[in-house]
Amino acid sequence: DDGDHDDDGDHDDDGDHDDDGDHDDDGDHDDDHDHDDDGDHDDDHDHDDDGDHDDDGDHDDDHDDDHDGDHDQEEMRVFAAEMGELGIPGFTSDPGWEAYPGTFESGTWLGWNAMHGLGRWNGTDGFDESIDEILTISYGSAGPSFTVGDAPVNGFELACAVDGSFHLHLNFLLSNDTAGGSAAAGIYLLELEMYAVGQDIASSEPFWIVFNNGASEEAHEAAIEWVEENLAEEEHCDADLDGDHDVDVEDLLALLEDWGCMGDSCAGDINDSGMTDVEDLLDLIGDFGGDCH
Repeated sequence: DDGDHDDDGDHDDDGDHDDDGDHDDDGDHDDDHDHDDDGDHDDDHDHDDDGDHDDDGDHDDDHDDDHDGDHDQEEMRVFAAEMGELGIPGFTSDPGWEAYPGTFESGTWLGWNAMHGLGRWNGTDGFDESIDEILTISYGSAGPSFTVGDAPVNGFELACAVDGSFHLHLNFLLSNDTAGGSAAAGIYLLELEMYAVGQDIASSEPFWIVFNNGASEEAHEAAIEWVEENLAEEEHCDADLDGDHDVDVEDLLALLEDWGCMGDSCAGDINDSGMTDVEDLLDLIGDFGGDCH
């Protein structure tokens, strides 16, 4: 969700981006990097399902009561984003990043590097890299920026707040480098790492953002699953029928409700045999009780 879920303070063990939202009233990190109204679009939208702002878009101030310093959260390295939701073609400011006060030392700056060139989903088994599209990543309307084309590129750093927290959104703008203007519809893949300056922290493991630029949600989900399994090497459970990242009684009930279904649209057809039957039940039992993506 937002962010990267790694050891340098982004979205995993250090407690980034959960439902309690923001930690300072103005969202600023220092005097040089304010969240301005014409750049980040921070207040215009919610974070995605990786766990950020609440569904109503509010930035709650009660995170201390909810977490009490213990920010256990499932590690994730693959995140989804929808472009164009703010009315700007090929644009989004999701996902965002958040770390709680005390996560970093005062004076720490965090930065991003693109570890790979931009890719576009080929619809079946990977991402094409010989494309005309580029992705410009920036902060604010006049802040730093870098552009990802067909090769890795170093990015920029932004300062943590004086209390060691870190909360912001970057701008992602997809465009056509050859013809100019709008990018082709499709699913695009960005691979990043985060690093720290001013504090001795190892760079994060790579993480991926899968952007949907006008394609179907079915294609988006297929691309995300491919990245999870083939790049992030996350275990994906086909028996997780309700998509809540575990296999439990709710999935069992969903399978039983679909029992005997035949055809291509059977929700309980775990093994893609064309029907929901005892083989699917055995697959679900084999995964029962497990966590997965």
